[in-house]
Amino acid sequence: MNRKYLLLLPILFLVAGALFFRFANREIQNALLQEKYVEIVHSVDMLAAAVEANPGRLWQDHERNITDSVEYLDQLYQVYAAAYRPVDGGFTLITERFYETSPFEPFDFCEFTDAINGQDSGGIVIGYAPEGQAYRELYIYFRWMPLYSQPDERYLVIGGVSVHSVTVSVPQWVSAGQLANMGVTFALQIFCVLLYLRTESEKTGGDDDA
Repeated sequence: MNRKYLLLLPILFLVAGALFFRFANREIQNALLQEKYVEIVHSVDMLAAAVEANPGRLWQDHERNITDSVEYLDQLYQVYAAAYRPVDGGFTLITERFYETSPFEPFDFCEFTDAINGQDSGGIVIGYAPEGQAYRELYIYFRWMPLYSQPDERYLVIGGVSVHSVTVSVPQWVSAGQLANMGVTFALQIFCVLLYLRTESEKTGGDDDA
């Protein structure tokens, strides 16, 4: 084997390192997204707990509390939140939307309609592309409330987040450190390989002279 091919090893290590750091950064972003989703789930569940705490109260009397809470969530950066009320076999939006993107209508997606039928709560991921914007996946959590009411007398509360909802990012110094580490490692590997090739060349030359 030609020893000059050893120069390819540092390049292979460099590519492998770049792929690893790219994968690690993606996993960090996914973890931050999941944490954001958990926050929305907890917020909706907390609202449901407040509504369920007074079963003697008429379901219509909860509407103001639900609309105020959901509209607060919807005003958070890149967070989708909405509340619906069943009317004549359909659903009427009872909250005002405060969206940074084009309007999102969950009932436009058959998978969402299928998910809310027969389940008190649940989650679903819907991929869509807002007008003039990049494709994204919206992680949606829905919950019916109050459960002590008849199915046609319950409110449907929905919350959703995407990667654009994550406001915390990996610090720049971390990425800079990764690049610096890769650069130094690559330079040292090249130096060691060249030094090895030079030593081997000198040994070969010395043997020939002998």
